[in-house]
Amino acid sequence: TGRLKTDENGRCYSRDDEAVDALIERLKNPVDDRPICAFVGLMFPHTPYGVEEPYYSAIDRSKIPQRVRWQECSGKPLMEERLREYQHMQDYTDEQWTELRAAYLAMCMKVDDQFGRLCRALKDAGIYDDCAIFVLSDHGDFTGDYGIPEKAQNCFEECLTAVPLIIKPPAWEKADVGITDSLAELVDFYATVLDYS
Repeated sequence: TGRLKTDENGRCYSRDDEAVDALIERLKNPVDDRPICAFVGLMFPHTPYGVEEPYYSAIDRSKIPQRVRWQECSGKPLMEERLREYQHMQDYTDEQWTELRAAYLAMCMKVDDQFGRLCRALKDAGIYDDCAIFVLSDHGDFTGDYGIPEKAQNCFEECLTAVPLIIKPPAWEKADVGITDSLAELVDFYATVLDYS
């Protein structure tokens, strides 16, 4: 859908915004002095592809990488062929795919902004250094690679599986800080979180 409309206050308030604002409000007004554990599951970025300003226009369409073209690939799963067939996106132009990809990236930008707001709220509450923070996604998105939008759980293309996992341990935790290309799975994530409880 591309650019979403905003209300008279210039906002396009979603359930994601509501969830982030609710946690920020909880941090500003703690009920007691017990530690807090919060899970914020956001739907962005997800279909339908659409986001409001200023995110929508912030993406430079000329810098969006070229799509992986299925015509140039071999040995791909039959499922991808069927998805292309059933989704009827064969007539999408390169310009339309670029716009879809731009909207997706703008949605990612909004999530980054929301995460920044949460981190500022933790700092304002004076508990950021004591927090273990985990940021992850359950999957990526084709966004036009192989001529397909969205996802397919049984296709393990790089665009679906190479998603970030960011861990910020408490300040007192000794950590081997850095970036790794090591494989992490959700079972690893849950086990790591439980180690902190």
